[in-house]
Amino acid sequence: MFLPRGVLSAFGLAILFHAQVFADNTATVAVYYETLNQTCKGFFIDQLLPAYNQAPDRITVKLVPFGKTVVNSTDPLTFTCEHGQRECEGLKIHSCAIAHVQDQTSLLNLAECTIRNQTDPEARLIECATDLGIEVSPIEDCAKSTNGSRLLKLNGDKTKELNPPLTDLPTITLNGRQDEQQQLLTNLWNEICKVLQPKPSSCPLLESHSSG
Repeated sequence: MFLPRGVLSAFGLAILFHAQVFADNTATVAVYYETLNQTCKGFFIDQLLPAYNQAPDRITVKLVPFGKTVVNSTDPLTFTCEHGQRECEGLKIHSCAIAHVQDQTSLLNLAECTIRNQTDPEARLIECATDLGIEVSPIEDCAKSTNGSRLLKLNGDKTKELNPPLTDLPTITLNGRQDEQQQLLTNLWNEICKVLQPKPSSCPLLESHSSG
C-alpha cells in the first residue's frame, strides 16, 4: 500500500524536526590530549568527568589521544611521543579502550582513572579496568599489537584535521568549535549549558543585571 505524497512529505518533515530537536538537546565535546600532560590530566579530573556526570544522557564525548606525537614511519608504524615511550604506551591503551569499550560512561571513567597515574600504563589499565568491571584483555592485546599503532595513527589524522591546528594541550571543541578555549578548559559545564536547549536544571542561572 502506497501513502499519498503529502503524507510522506509531512512524515519527512517530522523526522527532520525531530532530528533538529535532538541535535539541540545534545552537546558534543571532543578532547585532543596526551596521557602524560599534566594539564590534560587536570582537565579530565576537574572538568570533563564532573561536567559529563551532570548530564550524561545529553553529552557525547569524543576522545582523541595523540597530541603532539610524531609519526616516524608508517611501515612499520613508529611514533615519537612528547613525553617518551611510556606516553606512547598510554596513548595506544587509550586508543584501544575507545575502540573496545562501547559504553560511554565506562570509557570516560576508565580514561579518567588511567590518566591519574601513568607510572606503569599497563598496570594502571589492569587496576582501573578491574575496579570498573571492564574486560581488560581486548584492550591490552590491542595496545600491544599493530592494531594499537593503527588506531593511534588514526587519532593523529583526526588531530591534523583541527582548524585552527592544535597548539596547546588539551584542545577542546564544543559542537565542533574551538571558540572560548580558556572557558572550555576552566568551566566546561557552563559552556556546555550555553548550547543545551532546554537547559538542565543543574545549569547555573544567568546573573541578574538589574539594579536595586
